[in-house]
Amino acid sequence: MRNKLHFRVSRIVTLGAIVFALAASIVSYVRTQSDEFELMKKALEQLFSTVQRNAEIAAYLDSKDLAEEVVESLSGNDIVAGVMLSSVTGMVITSSWEDSDAEALRFPLYTPFPDFVQIGEVKIQLNAALLNSRVLKSAFEQMLILIVLIAVISILILVLVLRVLTYPVQSIAANLHCIVPGDENSLHCPKGHEEDEIGNLVNDINKLLQSARQTIQQEQYLRSRVENLEKHFRLIFERASAGIFLLDQHFYLDSINQAFKDIAGIALKERRADKLKIYFPDLFYDVAVVRNLLEEVLKSGKQAACDLRLATLTTGGERWLHCLFSVVKNDEGDSLIEGLVIDVTERTFEMERILFESQHDALTQLLNRRAGEQRLDDMIRNASRSSSQILLMLIDLDGFKGINDNYGHDAGDKVLVEVSRRMQSVIRKEDILIRLGGDEFVIGFPIKDSGTDESEQVINKLQQQLTTEVVLGDGLPVAIGASIGTALYPRDGADLGSLMTHADSAMYQMKKQRKKPVRKLLLLP
Repeated sequence: MRNKLHFRVSRIVTLGAIVFALAASIVSYVRTQSDEFELMKKALEQLFSTVQRNAEIAAYLDSKDLAEEVVESLSGNDIVAGVMLSSVTGMVITSSWEDSDAEALRFPLYTPFPDFVQIGEVKIQLNAALLNSRVLKSAFEQMLILIVLIAVISILILVLVLRVLTYPVQSIAANLHCIVPGDENSLHCPKGHEEDEIGNLVNDINKLLQSARQTIQQEQYLRSRVENLEKHFRLIFERASAGIFLLDQHFYLDSINQAFKDIAGIALKERRADKLKIYFPDLFYDVAVVRNLLEEVLKSGKQAACDLRLATLTTGGERWLHCLFSVVKNDEGDSLIEGLVIDVTERTFEMERILFESQHDALTQLLNRRAGEQRLDDMIRNASRSSSQILLMLIDLDGFKGINDNYGHDAGDKVLVEVSRRMQSVIRKEDILIRLGGDEFVIGFPIKDSGTDESEQVINKLQQQLTTEVVLGDGLPVAIGASIGTALYPRDGADLGSLMTHADSAMYQMKKQRKKPVRKLLLLP
């Protein structure tokens, strides 16, 4: 209650008025005291002038009776506290005289003759009690008037503040409390205050309410959009067909969606048993490659995409994932890695199948001409860098046309498959075996020199395998043979074309001679 605005204003005004009244009373008291003293002093002078003549005669004649009459006449006035009449002859007459001369007025007495010689003096003491009484009475009256004025002014100010300020402000506050933020309601200016500060306050509050309403509406709209976007993104994250994941700075899985669990489920399940957080590279067959790739992505900030083989510890089956990595920043400014994974196992196997079919003969599963020649070119380049030798053998089956003509193409195909298997059993892992087409084959054989026992052994085994009968499906054995032409790199040519030409020439020469050509060709200088 006492903190109400009108009471606070009234208290401040009242206290200020009281302080002012006290100061004014003190000043008035001092001035009144001075004025009363001057008035009493003038009154005493006038009183003395009425008895001055008698006092001078009494002093001149040393007449005690006359002096006492003068003194009694003066002391009978209420403004006189005491009187003393003295002469130069030693006569002293007093009435109610006090020893203190502080408040005594001195009036000299002269001879009644023209020489004006001082013959005595009269001292009159003012009635200080009467003086103080008059001063206090005057001050009290002024104080009373000021108090009445203060009370009237305080009440008037209280009423004015109530009417002009408090009631309008209370009305504005009550209306403001009823307004819900975002509503269309606004304040109404109290009557009579349209053009003053209260009217300006109401207008400013209405502008603020309008601005707040617009801000709230905009925030509600933005919140609605954000919620919708969050729903969409959550839907995308949770139901996307691609696996989505987030890695921390140390490449541990921070969050994953259901698709990622489905795609990498086997590896996740195998590693979840004993780890709270899964190290992402551990999910893949080649951990070091994945770790180095993630480090490069985090360091460069660039995207990276590749196919990675998933590691499965129990099933043993191959699974391939196409992974896309990119760097994102969290709210704290830390770099994280987000990624997408798609199961491309079938696509990978299909691509491998297509690649294999494009590079291999459909019947014998040997390298075809195009892929084989590329491998031979690579072998020649490596031999050139290492200064080593290559034995190139061109093989043509003898009697194969007769098998096709007599037993059919199925029998011929079986012979080709069996011959291919036999040649594969003879050659080494680093050797290259190619089916050029029909019944022609090529073998690339890296050697150190043409006279080594290793090349002799391979040629003998190959010749033995190619001259062994092949048993057809009905148990019928058929005999085959082979004409083999050889060429030695770099002795017989510096490129594949020249080597093939040399080997082909040697092979047809041997066909004409109808004898085993390999050993003799190898021993040519």
